[in-house]
Parts: sequence; C-alpha cells; structure tokens
Amino acid sequence: MNLYIKKISFLFLSLAFIFTACETEDNLIITSADPAFVLQEPGISTVFLNFALPNNPAFTISWNDDVTGSTSYTVEMATDTDFTTPIVLGTTEAKNFTMSVADFNQSLNTTDIKSYTSTAVYMRVVAGSVPSNFILFQVSKFPITAPIITSPDNSFTAILQDATAGETALTLTWNDPEIGDNSNITIDYEVEMALAGTDFASAIAIGTTTETTFSISHEALNDLVIASGGAADVASSFDFRVKAIVNSAAGELTRTSDKITISLTAYKVAIPDNLYMVGQHNGWNNGDPTQQFYNNGSGIFSRVQAFSVNDEFKMIPVSGSWDNDYGEDPANPGKILQDGEQNIKITEAGNYVVIVNFNTLSFKIAKIDNLYMVGAHNGWNNADATQKFNTTGNGVFTKLQAFDADAEFKLLPVSGSWDGDWGESKTTANSLVQDDEQNIKVATAGTYMVTIDFNTLTYSLLEVPQNLYLVGSPNGWNNATAPAFTKVSEGLFTLSQALVATDEFKFLPVQGSWDNDWGASKKYNGMIVRDDENNVASPGTGTYTITVDFNKGTYTVN
Repeated sequence: MNLYIKKISFLFLSLAFIFTACETEDNLIITSADPAFVLQEPGISTVFLNFALPNNPAFTISWNDDVTGSTSYTVEMATDTDFTTPIVLGTTEAKNFTMSVADFNQSLNTTDIKSYTSTAVYMRVVAGSVPSNFILFQVSKFPITAPIITSPDNSFTAILQDATAGETALTLTWNDPEIGDNSNITIDYEVEMALAGTDFASAIAIGTTTETTFSISHEALNDLVIASGGAADVASSFDFRVKAIVNSAAGELTRTSDKITISLTAYKVAIPDNLYMVGQHNGWNNGDPTQQFYNNGSGIFSRVQAFSVNDEFKMIPVSGSWDNDYGEDPANPGKILQDGEQNIKITEAGNYVVIVNFNTLSFKIAKIDNLYMVGAHNGWNNADATQKFNTTGNGVFTKLQAFDADAEFKLLPVSGSWDGDWGESKTTANSLVQDDEQNIKVATAGTYMVTIDFNTLTYSLLEVPQNLYLVGSPNGWNNATAPAFTKVSEGLFTLSQALVATDEFKFLPVQGSWDNDWGASKKYNGMIVRDDENNVASPGTGTYTITVDFNKGTYTVN
C-alpha cells in the first residue's frame, strides 16, 4: 500500500515538472544586442596635463563599431555637446586612439581654453559622416604662449632724475593670453633687463609681481642701469623682457616674452668718501676703524680680509653708523643694494680681497691665499710651482724674477689653473683686474722685485740692486761713506752694524748717490719700499744683523 502511494506521488510530481518546464519555455525570449557605433566611457574623466612628461599618454579612448563597416576613424574634440566647432585630434584605422600630453595640450591651445582651469572637453569619433556618441573629459592644460609686453614700445625714452628719485620712471604692462580669471594657480612674473644686444647674457632681475604690470622709481632704475653697464649722462639702450614662472607639483614652468628695447639715461650715483667692512669677523662692530677700505678715488674700494667659513659681512659708509649700509642684491648676485639687501656670505675660509665698484654697483670676492706667476720667462707653464710668490698674509705678495726685454706675465691664485687669473687693467696702468685684463709687460731686461698689493689693487716692478749700502745716523748720513752689505745670494743682503736706540737709517743701491734709495713701508710693518718710505728705526743699543731680502720684500734688524 505504501509503495503504491509513493508511485502515485512521484507520477504527479513528474507531471508538475513537465508543465512547469513547458511554461518556462513558452515565456523565454533570447535576444542579441543591436548593432551599434559606441565610444566607451573612460574609467578616468579628469585629465591633468603634466608639462614635465610631454611624451606620456594624456588619454586613451576606444569604441565599438558594428554598424558603419568603416576602416578609418576621425577623433574630434569640442567645447560644447553640439560640436559647433569641432577640432580634429587625429585619425586611425584601429578602434582606439591615444594622444600624448604635448600633442593634446597643443590642440587645446588652439581653443580659447585658459590654462590651469578645469574645463569640460567633449570627444567623439566619426566614421565617414556617422558620428558616435560623445564622452566628457575635465581637462586642465598648461600654458605655451608667452606673455606679450603691451607698454611701452621701442620708442620709449627716459632721462632719469635724482630730483625725482622716488617717483615712477617706468611702468611695464603685459598680457598673458593663456591665463584666465578662474585659473587656479599663482603666476610669478619676473621682469629682467640687460644692456641691449647682449642677449640677456648678464640679465638683471629688476622685480617680481603676480600682477600684469610693474613700476619702478627713478632711483631704483638708475641703480639698475648703472649695474647693467650703462654710463651716467649717456643715453644707452636696454632690453627688457618678462618671464612667467609657475611652480607646481610638476616642477617649474617658465615662459619668456619677446623683448622690448628702450633708451635710458642715468645720473651719476653718489660715491661715498669712505667705506668700512663690518661682519662676523669683527663681531659686527660698526665702530671699528681698522675695517676701512682703500679708496682709489675712482669709485673703486678694496680691502683684504681673512674670513672663517660661513662668515657674513656688509659695508657702511660712516664708521659707527648703520645708516645707508650696503649689502648684496638678493635677486642679482654680485650687485650691491642699500634697501632690501642681504649680507654677503663667505662659503670657504681663507684670505680674500673684497672689491666694491660704485661705477657698476657691484662687488667681487677673490681668494688670495696663494699667488703664482706665469709668463714668457717660464714658457707659460701654469703648473710651475717654483713661481710662487712670498706673502705674510697681509695682502702683499713679492717675488724676485729675471725677465728678458718685452717679456709678459700674469698672476694665478691656483697653480695649474687659469681660473681667476689677474692681469693689468687696459685703462689704468699698474692696476690689477681679473676681468678683461691684459698681460703685465716688462720693457727692459733685468732682475725685478715684483710686488702685488691686493689692498690697493696695484703692482710694481722695481729692479733689484746688485749692491746695497747702509746710510743714516750711524755714519752721519754721509752717502759717500755708506758701509756695504754682504750679498748672500740674488736679492739677499746682510750687514753687522753697531747701533744706538735713537739711530735711523735706509738703504742705497749705489754708494754716494741718493737715487732709488729704499726704506721702511709706512703701511706694512717690516716691508721695504722705494717710494714714500720711512727711515728704519733702531730697535735699541747694540750690534745687530740687518737683513734685506728683496725676494720677500722685507727687512729685519736682529
């Protein structure tokens, strides 16, 4: 009985499955997708174009085409969904398209899209005359076109006036066509000037602004004209340009305008009567009179100073006062300023000559721990260590050297290197310069004591005596009876002499003649000079050995 019931139940269950299956089959409709020409939505819809990676892909798009049967596709871009003015980005036979950062940015630049502004850009693909759907990218482009100076033009001239020092002398304005009101980054505009025709080789930055206009006073512009190589009371032409600088996560991007050339006439800059150095080396004591520069009377001041590493200093025109102090222009290394200046910094310990030139409103720092001679006498061998000068560290260097007639030489701070070489000024005889120098010339053959004085930026060539005599109070200043020194070697003489404490004397190269007599330097203790000399004073009473060494330019009384 139970078996019979189970069989009946299984029969009904089977019939139920059959009816259900039939009902499902009657209602199931299997369809395939309609043929379509579809541009696929990208996974990323925001495109930031990185100028530092111009060859990287800016975007890649792909599409399906089951309709047109085309073998060539045109990719178009527009700034509106109607594609009123479509821009062709490229063509392809594939069903995908990639464009580099540089190429896409250039295409965007043909529109009125502003840089650093998130802008909607629409794209579609066209097969023949059949367009696909469009997709949307939010794009931020970088600028390519440089600023354009709109005022003044090349006809502008200005005569700068001391009487109107604080008033505006020049206003520059420019247009930056790629930057809009909604641009989301700050643009720094740097204005540069340079002597016309120099291709901005020594450009001076005259100011920075985030606006598209810049003004400068008579006084400030006058200083920059002088610093750029202009002469007072002479009309000179100067080139001006504007740099647009952006600092972003991608790095620094600079665009430079075309130049304008204008005529400017500067007035003479006031040159101080004196100049003093003040800094870490003297505890920032602005009342230290020992820190006075040498004034050559032509606007150039020089001073030799020993510095420690990382020392800083500046200059003051009046000892004991910080008023009108001078320092370095932060925007133009090597130039001096009175307002907005920074301290001048020393990076390496050593002895230096500091030169301040008010004719060019500039300064130079040159290391002078050592000095070497190089010239015709040694075959211009700049690595000849025997050519080293003697010095006591006071900025004066001396060396004995034999020259042929018409020999030439110059000076090197580092043996084996031509860098930073010194020679004679082309315009001022016996003056030392590092830039635009000429060789030092020896007219007459002979053996000379060559003296280089970096304190005064001068040199001298004095023929070394072959004999030497002492004349002074010990022999009643009778030059005919002056006792002779013993010549130890070339340029080195000694004499044993009885002295009393009040004795004074000097040295003669020829007995019986006062010509070319030598004595003690008034500026440098223990050194000998031939002009404007002092008598040598006795150190006391007794018998002393007097030594005169023309190799070192010194005398000793021991």
